[in-house]
Amino acid sequence: MLRTLVVTASVATGLFMLDVAQPVLTGNGLAEAAPRKTAPVRRAAPMRRAAPRAHVTRAKPNFARPHSNFTRRIKPATKPTPRVTHQQFQKKTFTPQVKKGFNPNVNAFKKVGPGPGLKAGWKNGPGVGKKFAGPASKFAFIKVANKSWPIHKGPHKLWWHSSWKTFVPFTALGVALIGGSYYWPDAYVSVARPYCTGVTPDGCQLNWQQVGFEGGGSEWQCVQFCQRPGVAPPPRAAALVVAPPAPAGGRCELEVYADANFAGLNAQSTTDQPKLAESGWKNEIASVQVKAGTWDFFTEDDFAGENMRLAPGPYPDLGPQWTKKVGSFMCVQGG
Repeated sequence: MLRTLVVTASVATGLFMLDVAQPVLTGNGLAEAAPRKTAPVRRAAPMRRAAPRAHVTRAKPNFARPHSNFTRRIKPATKPTPRVTHQQFQKKTFTPQVKKGFNPNVNAFKKVGPGPGLKAGWKNGPGVGKKFAGPASKFAFIKVANKSWPIHKGPHKLWWHSSWKTFVPFTALGVALIGGSYYWPDAYVSVARPYCTGVTPDGCQLNWQQVGFEGGGSEWQCVQFCQRPGVAPPPRAAALVVAPPAPAGGRCELEVYADANFAGLNAQSTTDQPKLAESGWKNEIASVQVKAGTWDFFTEDDFAGENMRLAPGPYPDLGPQWTKKVGSFMCVQGG
């Protein structure tokens, strides 16, 4: 009876100690707890110290310009310049790269800019692109200071003070004695005063002097005197009269207009303009404002043709004689 109670109690106890040990019967019939097998203890791997995180400084937002610090700027893609092979260059089968301000020419890039007639302060006129095809000039020219100037062997007239004035024949000027040699008046030269001096390539002497008009009056003009080998000395000769010095600090400036009364397209100039066709002003000038200096205007290129002289002052109407008929002009003398 006692053994039965003990076994029963042991069994009951074992039900509550299943997690601790299992009962084992010994030889004397008593239940003993067998030693429990436990799993080997696993040591945790040592903790690795993490690398310190980099300190990131964030840009402060710019509230004056929203999202200015967070907008991603994307650089536009550029196309690479194609390489031109020797064969393409010889056959000219490639498209030239056009540069701003340049003319796309297959052989070379030529800068697009003012033509030879355009100088400082001068701009194109209304006649740009017009072509003036005509016979070659019938005037003879001499070379002075690396420039060509027309000479007048016959009668020479000048539009002066709103009317035509004809200079006396140059043969009436008399013979000049220069350095012990005789020089005869040979021609009138359409040249500005600064260039009317010295000896020409033909050995002639230039002189800026007062020349009379037929019918009275006179005006300054360049005269060419030349020697005449084999001709007997004249009975009378006089020394050349030297012109008084030019005004100190003299300057040249004018403004031309495409319409009368200083209207329409205009341009200013302080220098000579030998070829107005190159800048679009040939046969396009209708009124002139001469601000400084004395200017000569001509009907043809290179100061040839009929001649008009204007002193400083306003000229709102050039009249039927000169309106839209100017081909070149130059400053005769600064003022």
